[in-house]
Formats: sequence, structure tokens, C-alpha cells
Amino acid sequence: MKTLSSAIALFAAVCSASTFAGEAGSQLIKFGAASVSYNNDSTELKDSTGLPLTPAGITASAEDSNVALLEYDYFVTDDWSIQLAAGVPPTVKLTAGGTAAALGNVGETSVLTPAVLGLYHFDLADKLSAYVGAGVNYTKFNDVKIYENYEQAFGGASTGSIDDNIGPVVKLGASYAMNENWSVDLAYSHYWVTSDIEVTTDTPQIGKVTRSISIDADPDIFSMTVGYQF
Repeated sequence: MKTLSSAIALFAAVCSASTFAGEAGSQLIKFGAASVSYNNDSTELKDSTGLPLTPAGITASAEDSNVALLEYDYFVTDDWSIQLAAGVPPTVKLTAGGTAAALGNVGETSVLTPAVLGLYHFDLADKLSAYVGAGVNYTKFNDVKIYENYEQAFGGASTGSIDDNIGPVVKLGASYAMNENWSVDLAYSHYWVTSDIEVTTDTPQIGKVTRSISIDADPDIFSMTVGYQF
């Protein structure tokens, strides 16, 4: 919430200024790369049987990753743009924690997080402009794989699934215009993402056992892109 409050405060401050950062009807395509840092907050792993099959205190986290970015802005007015943002889906490793920390990486998933944002742009100097805004993200998890070390620890072949998630996103950044069309952009975004995970293990003793855990991943994303405006 501190991140959201800071973004709202900055938004309120700049909205009172005269801005000439864009031109209504213009379009901007940006491509580049980003570093994704997760703020993991996990529940404990639970199973569906009611039997003492799962040790207490097992948590999980998502490992930080990098992603290639593609963003598209359409300027509705000189100051406001609608941005569509997406990345090439990275493979994110899932790591056991708490009392199961010795297991290390226990699985992976491909993550797609497209977002739609409204951004307010304003000039800082002759060639330097900035923006701030907010929107909504949709997170989809594909190709969930459970590693062999998890299967050995919990007694059988396992499959996993992660529920899709919809959450807010806030963003702020700055752009430097190299000429009329090309620019370099640095930005920070914060996404709210909850990963509800289920892993089903086919055990030889009692059959299928489903275990669940939830991770508030809430990534911070720091990006650098090159933009072309037309």
C-alpha cells in the first residue's frame, strides 16, 4: 500500500502542472527488457486429506527473473495515453521455503502478464518527460512443472496448476527524446499478483493427494525500453 500511496501522491502533484509531453492521436511502440523482483508472502502448504501427511511450516516463493518487453501507447489527448504492456512469457522457478528449504527449486511455470494502463505525461525539460499512471493486469500461468525432488519428498508423480489472477498495477517512468521519433525510457511498475497453487501427487499408499499453497508474489518491475513514436 505504501507503493500505491506514493504513486497517487505523485499523480496528484503533477496533474496540476501544464503538460506538453505528447500529441493527441500519436502512437508509441516501445521494446526492451525488464528485471522482475518478487515480494513473496506465502501461506503454508496444506493437503486435502485431513491426515498428518504434510509437515508444518512449508512455504514457497517465486524466483526473480528477467523478461523482454513490448509496450504500445495511444495518446488520447496531448497528456493522456492508454498503454498496453506485455512481455515474452518468462519461465519462473518456484522454490520451497520454511521447513522444506533444503529442497530448493521444486517447480516452474511460464508467466504471461499483459496489462492495460492509463498514463499521464508531463514535460520535465526540453527533451525529458515523465509519466505516472495505473491500470489492471491479467496474469496467466502456463506449463506448470513439478520437479523430481518434490515428487521424491512427497511420495509420487505430481502435477501442478496455478489459478489465473487479475489485479491492479501502478507505474511511473521517464523518457528522453533522442530525436522526433526515437526515445529511451526508464520505468518502475508494481503489480499485485496472487498465485493460488495446487499440486496433486499420485501416492501408491492412499492414491491422489492434493496440496495447496498461495503466494502473494507482487512483483516490482524495473524496465529499460527504446521507443518509436509516429
